[in-house]
Amino acid sequence: MTPSYAEPITEARARYLPLLNELLELYPSLAVQLPSWRDDCKQVAYLAHGWCLRCRRSVESILLLDQAGYSEEASPLRRSVIEHCVALRWVAAEGDAVLDTIARGHAHDARKRGDAASEAGWASVNMDEIESIITEIDPKSRQSRNDNLLAFTHRLVAYGDKHSLPGYLAECARAHPSYESAIAYVDLDDATLLWESRGSLWQVPFCATHLLEALLAFQKLFVEPPWESALASITRRFTSVTDAVRKDDGLREVDWSTGRVRDP
Repeated sequence: MTPSYAEPITEARARYLPLLNELLELYPSLAVQLPSWRDDCKQVAYLAHGWCLRCRRSVESILLLDQAGYSEEASPLRRSVIEHCVALRWVAAEGDAVLDTIARGHAHDARKRGDAASEAGWASVNMDEIESIITEIDPKSRQSRNDNLLAFTHRLVAYGDKHSLPGYLAECARAHPSYESAIAYVDLDDATLLWESRGSLWQVPFCATHLLEALLAFQKLFVEPPWESALASITRRFTSVTDAVRKDDGLREVDWSTGRVRDP
């Protein structure tokens, strides 16, 4: 299937591609030897690594789907990338302090899965094993004051960017059974039912934007942040590319010091 895009890949928009290629090389470059974690991040290192790698591999998955003409169906992956970017900001800001919240959330989810499996009569699920997980976590002994941060919207308010919410809500609408998820396969002009989605957006800009965000957050977990010069260079070029794309689209430039659109 050949991808059909709803907007042209202009010369300005195409400049996201080399930035994305550079970003994709950065985290694997640490595979030989990771730098030293901050003292307050050593216990949470596995979470940070997993969340960063989930962002990177999800980006690669989105690109593969895009190349195959399935970018519309990648909405759950895009939603996950947005969620993991915010989670990386959270862990970069709070370090090991997030562990109690994550542990309590894991215990709560294990309880819900166990109850659901028991109600469904799934003999294949070892209920004793689930109880053992919850006992080991001992959620009642852990701090509960940040349990609200288990909800994405609360985490976004505390550590995210207000510009992430519109995109996140759009991906939720596409990922769940809804008008949005259905209308993608209908011709809007004559209501003809389609056998593939209408033209979608080229996924490279989304992937470059969110992988840059993820890596900028992730590098803060180390005593000596890796890729400082590389990310600084990419960030400068990213802002230039974004402003050029916005100009092509008839939009005003962004004041990057505040994240707000410049006044006319």
